[in-house]
Amino acid sequence: MKIITTFFFILLWLCLSPLAAQNSLEDSLKRELDQKPPDSVKMVIYNQLRRATYYSNPEVSAAYTAKYLEFATIIQDSLQMAIANFYLGNANVVGGNFNLALDYYLKAAAYFESKDDEQSRLSSTYNGIASAYENFINDSLSLVYFQKSYEVSKSVNDKRRMGIAQVNMSTIYSRTGSMNETISLLEDAISNLQDSISAIYLLPAEIGLAGAYIDNNQPQLARPLLVRLINEIDSISDVLNYNSALAAYGKYHLKEGNPTDALNYLQKAYTNFNNQGFKLEKFKYMPYVIDAFYSNGLYLDAANLFYEYKEVSDSLFSVEKDRNLTFALQKYEAEKKDKVLLEQELEIQEKSKQNNQILFAIIILLLIFAGSILFFRKRLQYQKTISRQNDTLQKQKITELTQKNKLLALNSMLEGQEAERMRIAKDLHDSLGGLLSNVKAHFTIIQQEIEKLEEFKVAERTNQLIDEACLEVRRISHNMMPHALSIAGLKGALEDLAEYMRSIQYEVNLEVRNIPEDLEQTRQVTIYRLIQEILNNTHKHAEARSIMIQLIGHDHNLNLVIEDDGKGFEYEKAVEKGGLGLKSINSRVEFLDGNIEWDSLQGQGTSININIPMQ
Repeated sequence: MKIITTFFFILLWLCLSPLAAQNSLEDSLKRELDQKPPDSVKMVIYNQLRRATYYSNPEVSAAYTAKYLEFATIIQDSLQMAIANFYLGNANVVGGNFNLALDYYLKAAAYFESKDDEQSRLSSTYNGIASAYENFINDSLSLVYFQKSYEVSKSVNDKRRMGIAQVNMSTIYSRTGSMNETISLLEDAISNLQDSISAIYLLPAEIGLAGAYIDNNQPQLARPLLVRLINEIDSISDVLNYNSALAAYGKYHLKEGNPTDALNYLQKAYTNFNNQGFKLEKFKYMPYVIDAFYSNGLYLDAANLFYEYKEVSDSLFSVEKDRNLTFALQKYEAEKKDKVLLEQELEIQEKSKQNNQILFAIIILLLIFAGSILFFRKRLQYQKTISRQNDTLQKQKITELTQKNKLLALNSMLEGQEAERMRIAKDLHDSLGGLLSNVKAHFTIIQQEIEKLEEFKVAERTNQLIDEACLEVRRISHNMMPHALSIAGLKGALEDLAEYMRSIQYEVNLEVRNIPEDLEQTRQVTIYRLIQEILNNTHKHAEARSIMIQLIGHDHNLNLVIEDDGKGFEYEKAVEKGGLGLKSINSRVEFLDGNIEWDSLQGQGTSININIPMQ
């Protein structure tokens, strides 16, 4: 089975900082922040807060690390920015965010590689990159970076980091079942970590060696090591190492056939990992807790935890890794069952020497019969549970498919509407607009020829009506397909729309920022229509005088906010009335895969907040 694969990140951050402080230090540092020191001092304080909370609360430590990077960036300290990026990589590995961790590590590595005097930090950063690749099940790249870390450390005779790299390389060999190489690497690593300043790094290496002994069918070598570690490690200040040792001791009892003790240690470690926010460690020991439940006859608990494990696995890893882990679990279960059957067979053979063969055969038949009944009852219950869960999943898939079909139909309808609007707008502009212009030209000629028309004031009124007709044709054409949308894009079209609203006596405040130039044309048109529909509703119903429009791109999303100072309305009642305006607005938001929030009260205006992903 796989030995400890993620302990290295405990070691990495300590390569650049002293031992973690206690809660009293954290409180003292917070009081220093209350004094509002300069940014350079804030950076140092947040770095110390990160150290003080790493083992006791990794999520809080990650937040402090982000502030550390923020102030390092403000004062433009390149070295501290690189170190902060490295620590954020560690924090995201602890939280299971490996994509994000890899980004931070690569930023740190780019700086350290350019500095000849930063080889130690470069070694630690290579370890982090290797870990991120390891959790993507890319063992070849992971091993390359672990070896790079080892070679860099060896070049400066840094035994501490040599030991860390050796421990991490052992995880790759352990996953491939090369236990002799795993144990050899761990023993060499422990030898390199014997000096006093490496004591904190030694604990995870010894825990890993104990796990390797267990996986290599040498549990007698693991037990004294684990008992010593559990007694030595401070369970409060070193939560991760203490519970890793407990979990390894649980594995030992599973191997030795002590299911009650195994469940006791594994469940305690699993609960502590969960409560303290060590998501990756919690996930890693799930299969062993499942096995312990099963060995203790707690089949329903085992099944429930297995499905939780599958759900977490799908969210953290690729389908390929999930398949490999499931296969490993099945193989492990099969090997365990084979071992149980073999032990039963040996027991039967021993009893056959002491009892009458016929009587023994009858007893065995009765036992097998009773066991079969129990087995099939449990199996039937398990299959029913699986069937119910499969039915639930199937219903969810049907619901999702129905929703997708509705969105496709809406997409086709909106695209058809836009195409027809474009055609009508073109006809209005090119045909009817041109005809009205010709009519005006001919009428002007007639007016010049027949002076008597001036006596009836018909010419002036007719000219006015023709001008109004031309303006109305341009207005309808613009509303159906604004020219600015095709020329100046979404921002230009919205500026035209805002100018139109000002022309009809509204105070309009428009802000458009960070709109990507490559935003799909269909989405641009739909967003424009959405805003146009909201403004039409405001004009018809709100009795407002002032309108604020904000469309801002941020973090792969578009945020649209429209507020007015009108009379407001009760949203639920308006929906019950079945107004087409609200339905149209909500349908367009759904088509854009967005979400909308309505905030309106009678007499207090209306605020609409819409979030749209940039696809």
